[in-house]
Amino acid sequence: MIEYLILVLAIPLGFVLAKITKDEKEIYTRMPYFPIILWVLAIVSAIFYFFDRQIALTLTFIFLTTLVWNKA
Repeated sequence: MIEYLILVLAIPLGFVLAKITKDEKEIYTRMPYFPIILWVLAIVSAIFYFFDRQIALTLTFIFLTTLVWNKA
């Protein structure tokens, strides 16, 4: 149950990271850093969901954080 509560913290963390790195946004948006990472994380998280749920939740946390960071 606690892992799902921690998973909810991914969204505020993404906003915090976007605010901290606001000056560098033009640097990491030039090349496709986040789109490649997001696809890899989504696929690997879906694969690991059937093998080990803890790894899948960790990858999902990273995916959500990166997604919100990219969109903010």
